[in-house]
Amino acid sequence: MTGKGKVVLAGSVLLAPVVLVLGLVVLFVAAVANGAAGHEDEEAAPVAASGGAPGKVSGIDPVMLSAYTRAAGQVTALRPKCKGMRWSVIAGIGKVESDHAAGRTVAANGNITPRILGVRLNGSGAGGNRTSFTDTDRGRLDGDTSYDRAVGPMQFLPSTWNGPTGQDGNNDGIKDPHNAFDAALGTAAYLCGTTATDLKRADQLREAIYHYNHSTTYVNDVTGYVTEYDALPAGTGGGGAAAAGRAGAVIRAASAELGTPYVWGGGSTSGPTKGGYDCSGLMLYAFHKGAGVTLPRTSQQMRHTGTRVDRADIQPGDLIVINNDGNWGHVGLYTGNNTMIHAPRPGKTVETTPTTGYWEKYDWDARRVL
Repeated sequence: MTGKGKVVLAGSVLLAPVVLVLGLVVLFVAAVANGAAGHEDEEAAPVAASGGAPGKVSGIDPVMLSAYTRAAGQVTALRPKCKGMRWSVIAGIGKVESDHAAGRTVAANGNITPRILGVRLNGSGAGGNRTSFTDTDRGRLDGDTSYDRAVGPMQFLPSTWNGPTGQDGNNDGIKDPHNAFDAALGTAAYLCGTTATDLKRADQLREAIYHYNHSTTYVNDVTGYVTEYDALPAGTGGGGAAAAGRAGAVIRAASAELGTPYVWGGGSTSGPTKGGYDCSGLMLYAFHKGAGVTLPRTSQQMRHTGTRVDRADIQPGDLIVINNDGNWGHVGLYTGNNTMIHAPRPGKTVETTPTTGYWEKYDWDARRVL
């Protein structure tokens, strides 16, 4: 890392081996109002990967993979001028910087123990560093009150993280570079920058990575891993196989809305309305966009569309209508790998979340529409 707010390459040295009308209105209000309450406890659930990524990737801890895919969806709200961000780009950085936090324990909420610290940046030459970076955070992030060290799985300098780069990727109210979800979102935001960027273009991708670390060797290493990860089948099934046909198209349509705000009553077949989606509005849009299927508007009505399937036989592209409020008032899209995409409630955005944990304790009605 240079002294211009970049991320330090030292991490690679550290771990390189390493709805009658009234009836309709009543149903509609009941469906969308549920989004405003009824599952605050969901905050405790771990965060899951989006449907656009493999269910698993050899060498990447599942929580780290979830962090990468979630950040790729979230960053569009933070950096609206940025295009082309995908999990593989963030993972390429994570591979080089810390080998995806190899050798550490990554908790479901993203906290990594023990902490990953780079070498002391005192200009000694250790880790390739010959520039001195005196302490900027009183040792809060790196435990060193004399010199800075790169911190976390993505190896940020404390001064970089404490600027506009630091993010709260797991919505716990804390921006922590030692948390996989926070660090991954910070990386995505940093790579995107604040100007128009298209990371699907090789030249702009390389430029963004070079901005992350001024080393051509580093850029080559990261882009090599990005290419490798891009070649993996985007999947949502437990084995990582891609959801095929219309189911895959519906999942992709929903995934493209990750990070869009929850809005009570929001969403139509054309996209977000009033600035966002509620849970059934997101399903309405995704099924119309991806498969040309127009669903009824409310979750209660969606519960009677298509064919009912047992929970054990659910497949990517199925609807999950959930009775978490006594009124079957929530609905999500199953993407495979015990994960669904949904618009949860006010104050949140369209996100992916595990179907295990918080949600599995409620009654479900899984519906196969496609």
